[in-house]
Amino acid sequence: MSDFLTEEEQLAKLKSWWQENGLMLLGSVVVVIAGVIGWRWYDDYRVEKIAVASDLYADFLAAEGVEKDTIAETIAAEIPGSVYYTLSVLASAQSSVEAEDFTTAEAQLGQALDSAGDSTLEDLVRIRLAKVLQQLDRSDEALQTLAGVRSEGFRPQVAEIKGDIHLLRGERALAHEAYSAALENLKDGVQKPLLQMKVFDTADANEA
Repeated sequence: MSDFLTEEEQLAKLKSWWQENGLMLLGSVVVVIAGVIGWRWYDDYRVEKIAVASDLYADFLAAEGVEKDTIAETIAAEIPGSVYYTLSVLASAQSSVEAEDFTTAEAQLGQALDSAGDSTLEDLVRIRLAKVLQQLDRSDEALQTLAGVRSEGFRPQVAEIKGDIHLLRGERALAHEAYSAALENLKDGVQKPLLQMKVFDTADANEA
């Protein structure tokens, strides 16, 4: 007897194997193909959504008045929680500050803080919120808000704002300490003449 199967026997075994495993193999192939297609669709969708969000934010920056408010509402409705939403709220808060509507600015910055989702962006919002709280004569809350800033790159700015708050409260020694810390934390080569003047102006508090 031959050690090799005849063509008929090979065909019969192949048919038997296919009946047992063919559907499972076909299902696996379908799942893989569907996964690849699904990922590509998701990736294309994500890129398209980012492009739409970017265009919306560009339109927001270019707009004025009622049109700007309308686009801001569209951003809030279509891409809430996105970085573009947070940036648009920050811009709106800046407009409120310029109009000296600090109560509205506080509410807007609270929304921005909730949606930031990034530690550096959150710290930027905290710094602006602290300034607004100081304008609302809530210096204790302003200092508490600044205490939440963790990004090293913001240290000089945070320390200088703390100095401004302490100076307004008549706490010249604390103001001098904060201004000095701000000056020490500046990057090499960075010059801030106004900050240096603040340090010099409050130096007498330490001498006293």
